Amino acid sequence: MVNIGFIGAGGITQNHIQALKLLSNAQVVSVYDANREAAVRLSEATGAQVMDSADQVLDRSRIDAVYICTPQFARGNLEETAVERGIHLFVEKPLGIDLEVALKKAEMIEQSGLINAAGYCLRYYDTLQEVKQYLQGKHVHLIQAHRFGTAHSSRWWWQLEQSGGHLVDAVTHQVDLIRYLVGEFSEVYSQSSNSAFARMKQESTIYDAGALSFGLESGAVGSITESCLSPYCRGSEIKLFGADFYVHIENNKKVTIMDGSRHITQTSQLNAMYEENRAFVNAVESGRQDLILSSYADGAKTLAFTLAANRSAAEKRAVAL
Repeated sequence: MVNIGFIGAGGITQNHIQALKLLSNAQVVSVYDANREAAVRLSEATGAQVMDSADQVLDRSRIDAVYICTPQFARGNLEETAVERGIHLFVEKPLGIDLEVALKKAEMIEQSGLINAAGYCLRYYDTLQEVKQYLQGKHVHLIQAHRFGTAHSSRWWWQLEQSGGHLVDAVTHQVDLIRYLVGEFSEVYSQSSNSAFARMKQESTIYDAGALSFGLESGAVGSITESCLSPYCRGSEIKLFGADFYVHIENNKKVTIMDGSRHITQTSQLNAMYEENRAFVNAVESGRQDLILSSYADGAKTLAFTLAANRSAAEKRAVAL
């Protein structure tokens, strides 16, 4: 049995809890949130003990693994403390808002030998695993992606210095899939707008829209458009163009593959959050890091791109990675 502690009891934690409840080899025993009422609700749903601090959750005599689900600006030294105490860790995306800090944590975590995961659940869809296998040995030369939706309700999310904005917090999933399926980025140029928020007189410093162009180490080029102010057009797509094939990913789990011999469309029936949590718990139980599809260090590479894009928008120039 893997005993788990949670630091942070917000919406994403609820999703993890629903998945963990389906696993016979996991139990949530400790929880802390700065909002004690949220922690109490989680305790009532799981039977976990409400702790008085994050430090109390990080008790190796009580837990084998910790889920760090606090907002990205409020991580402090939680990861370092978990590593020092020999606690396996799952860290929700994005991993922070300071790349240098995240990279130092990644190095410490990797050297520790502890099981670790970053919360990029989309990698666990079987349809995307099929795409990854299909693309082996193939060359993608053009990528088009978008994600449109609405803003997070929390006040902190509207401040660029706390959330990183829609790109860092949400579109990070599409960025991560591009990395996972096609390869590493080499350069990004971003233009971002807050013109709509300004007209609405919102107390916000995040962007309401962004248009990015990028290059990959493979020589491929592409673009991402995104907006968190799009209530009537929502969803995401990634289009991958090859000289003799085409792959279309719709809303993360519906995949179309076209080439000279096939034209197939499949929609995954899996629950990616369940698969992600099952993989992490099984990895902790067995000591097998290879069961994890996104390590902390891997997640830091996705963070590097999104923060570089924000920097590009601010400095009005291309940024190399």
